[in-house]
Amino acid sequence: MFNRFFRSNFYCALLVVGDILFTALISIAVYFFIINITLQGGKFPHLMITYCISMVTMCYAYELYMRTPRKLGDTLLSTIIAVLVSTALVVLVNLTFSWDTVSILFFILAGGLICVILAVFHLLMMIGLRKVDGERRLLVLETKGVTYKLAKKLKYSYSEMSHAWYMIIDEDNEEAIEDLLENVFPHYDGVFVSPFISEATRSRFISQAMSMNKEVFVLPTLANINVLGSHIVQFSDTPIIQAKPLRLTKSQSLLKRFFDIVVSLIAIIISSPIMLICAIAIKLDSKGPVLYKQERMTIYRKKFMVWKFRTMRQDAEASTGAVLATEDDPRITKVGKVLRSLRLDELPQFFNILFGSMSVVGPRPERPVFVDEYIKMVRNYDKRFFVKAGLTGYAQVYGKYSTKVSDKVLLDIIYINQYSFWLDIKLILLTIKIMFVHESSQGVVETNYDSNKDVVLFEKESFEDLRHE
Repeated sequence: MFNRFFRSNFYCALLVVGDILFTALISIAVYFFIINITLQGGKFPHLMITYCISMVTMCYAYELYMRTPRKLGDTLLSTIIAVLVSTALVVLVNLTFSWDTVSILFFILAGGLICVILAVFHLLMMIGLRKVDGERRLLVLETKGVTYKLAKKLKYSYSEMSHAWYMIIDEDNEEAIEDLLENVFPHYDGVFVSPFISEATRSRFISQAMSMNKEVFVLPTLANINVLGSHIVQFSDTPIIQAKPLRLTKSQSLLKRFFDIVVSLIAIIISSPIMLICAIAIKLDSKGPVLYKQERMTIYRKKFMVWKFRTMRQDAEASTGAVLATEDDPRITKVGKVLRSLRLDELPQFFNILFGSMSVVGPRPERPVFVDEYIKMVRNYDKRFFVKAGLTGYAQVYGKYSTKVSDKVLLDIIYINQYSFWLDIKLILLTIKIMFVHESSQGVVETNYDSNKDVVLFEKESFEDLRHE
């Protein structure tokens, strides 16, 4: 455990030091040698230090310092966006405090070079991490009698970055379970235990994995999410977990509202030209109004009218009624597809935020007709209404359009439980990234996995190949 902790922190420290050194050296080289500017009044050190701090902060926000398996393409995209956002912040700070009279050419050259160098640096570090750690192996355990969709989803998503294998167990077969614990667990670095496995068997798997120093993965529930950030209190000689309420405190609510007002005002001013272009494009593309208003629900299930740019035909729901958008939905207009892919159809919602019916970050507002159905069908769906609906949110950043409603609810509950001012800023920054991820802007789609040939029924013979690897 200590070795893993040390290696993880050493890896992150190397990344931070590398980012600072490359940012500082490139800034100095561009400032003095390429643009050939002489130092005036000692202001450049302020600029360089700010650039380094901003760069490390953005890389941290875009999760580039996490020692976890991730796609190389995702690492590349996160690095590029982190550098661009960091450069924009430094330009803004420099203009605000008038530290230096450098031309925009400095920021273009320095930002471009830093973008290339840090992108290569982070990719090489990620490749090196894979070489050092070797292939990470995850064992996904599921019980028989279920559809296997969860096990398949985890296997295929994890296999994009490392190796994963899932097995269907028979809880009545004690001999096979003993064989799993003694002979199969040692071959894997981590174990995911399905929530559909009985509590007694699940506890055995988790206990054995912890004893072998394996990573343990479990599906979050309302109960174990609420334990996050809780305190241990003593009732006489009995330790008790005190879970915090699933709500924001008054001070958190006031800070969040102040942040919403400031951000929405700035966003409306900056995006006004973009909104004008969107309005003209919509008007030229199809008949109907530019804006589309629809009844939604926010905190405490209060109803309000949300504003969006119209992306569908004017009579999109005339014959079908309220239905969710799907991938390649024929009702979506040509301009609407572009607006949806870039999230520009959401820009008018900054007025909803300014007027107080929404927040910048929070669970997405849903239509009352769907809310009534989801509350009956999805456990804990009502818990997402403990905060205001948001323009972006935890579920939008870490989920997809096609993510199941029950999983989105869990993501929303995690956000409420883990809320902090920094988390809101981080989710806003990550929203910039997902604007470039196509799958996040698609409609609802049902994923069909391969046939049952991928399902491994859990018997002793299933492990013979593993033992010889």
